[in-house]
Amino acid sequence: MPDTVKQQLFQNPYRYKDEDGRWQRIPKTLEWLWNPVFFRRPQADLVRNRDYSFVDDGQVLSINTLGKRTKCTFEGEHFAGYLNVSYQFGTAKLVELKGRWYLHIPVTKAVEDFQKECVRHVVGIDRGLRFLAVSYDEQGKTKFVSGKKIATKRHKFQEVRNSFRPKGQNQRSANSKPFLGERTVGCLM
Repeated sequence: MPDTVKQQLFQNPYRYKDEDGRWQRIPKTLEWLWNPVFFRRPQADLVRNRDYSFVDDGQVLSINTLGKRTKCTFEGEHFAGYLNVSYQFGTAKLVELKGRWYLHIPVTKAVEDFQKECVRHVVGIDRGLRFLAVSYDEQGKTKFVSGKKIATKRHKFQEVRNSFRPKGQNQRSANSKPFLGERTVGCLM
């Protein structure tokens, strides 16, 4: 990554006018940075067959880096089924989390068009607050999933949270900022 930063610094030099009115140009180096380069969540987008590919019959992953192409093994026991011709891989995202690197690969597969004649059973499901879910099918069967237990648990923990706050202070007043209408604005006449 430092080579990339060096290149960016070189492309944007420090410019100033001297006493004669001529523009002077000083190329920047890594010493111009006030803070060291640090990435909180390093990640990269990798294009299939340009930045990443599978070699050795899908046993090894080859990734293009700044220096050279790196080959690494991966845990892909469930992945072998996706390596046939019917699946297409998209642009992958390489992310780091807690010292481990993960490669997220989107996969698409062409499927046949929807055939209305093949449908045997239709069920509609509606999610809600009072009832977590309500289902209804073409035969008139209705099923309600009550949310009373979850609402009771939510209310209980809300009371616990409120017990930790100082008296007379509710959640809204603790987190709210003054509205524009509440500010006093002076005007000149």
